[in-house]
Formats: sequence, C-alpha cells, structure tokens
Amino acid sequence: MILICCEIFADELKACLNDRDGTRIVWLEAALHADLKRLEARLEEAIQAARETDPDVRLLYGRGCHPDLPALMQRFGVKTAAVKNCIEAFCRERTMELEANRTMVMTPGWVRAWPKIMAVLGWDQVDVRINLGRYDRILLLDAGINPLSDDEIITFFDLVQVPIEMQPLDLADFRKTLAAAIAGP
Repeated sequence: MILICCEIFADELKACLNDRDGTRIVWLEAALHADLKRLEARLEEAIQAARETDPDVRLLYGRGCHPDLPALMQRFGVKTAAVKNCIEAFCRERTMELEANRTMVMTPGWVRAWPKIMAVLGWDQVDVRINLGRYDRILLLDAGINPLSDDEIITFFDLVQVPIEMQPLDLADFRKTLAAAIAGP
C-alpha cells in the first residue's frame, strides 16, 4: 500500500505507524494548502505516480483540505479518513471545543510549516499579523514527539503576536484516523 500524506502528520505518523510492512509513504508539503490549484495538481500527480507501482493507494488528508477532495477521491478511487482537517484527525471529538472563543489550534508541524506557507502566499510579517490577529490565542497541541524548542516558540510568537498556550496531545484519536485511512476498501 502507498499512503500519500500531508507532511503536517510526519512526526505523529512515524510514531503511530510502527513500521507497518508494505506501507510506503509519499509526503506532500503542508504549504500546498495555501494554493488549492497546486494542492490538487500535486495530489493528482502523486496518485498517478503511486498507481504505477501499487494499485492500493490511500490518502491521509482531511476532506476539508481541498473543496474538491471528495470528487478527486472518487475519480481516482482512493480513500481517506472521514475527518475535516488535521486538527480533527488529532482530536476528533474536541475540535469545536478547542477552537471556541477565537482560538486557533495548531501542532508543532504547522508552526514549522509557516515559513513555507508565507512564501506560497507571498505574505510578510504584517500579512500574518493581519490574518491571525483575529484570534485571541493559539493553542499548540503537542504530542511530545518532536516538540518545538523555546526559540521556535518565541520566533513564532514574534511573528504572529498572538499568545501561545501549549496542551499535551494524546495520539489515540490520530491512531483511529490512521486506521480508518489505511483500512481495506
């Protein structure tokens, strides 16, 4: 099986997959979310390339990552987990609760992806502050696999100017999301 994944899941997937025999991972950069045409093109390319070596191709993406993802999945006959986005993949039942009260929820992977996202969008520091300034806080969910350093947190705070709160992340929901994505047809 080939699993095409957003690199936002890299650390958590490596921790949860347990070197599953026969699963090859194809990583697509998280910054593709900032350009829907590029995301769709890269997904199509990755699916077609994967199909050349293995007919069993799955996606590890949220269905809300691209508005046409359900149609793309149907066209290519691939499946993914029934989650809206990566945050829901990590904490299925708590997403709305966590995002309440003008809270943006992120993982260390998202914080590390911001420079690439900014480059794709053509944003500078002012653009980031304008777009994230509507939030009262950023809740950083961290499974402790590859935690952000103090310097990374300070640098990100200096960029966004929104208070950052950290909360441990249990990977039980992510394991369920992964199991659903790689389950048989």
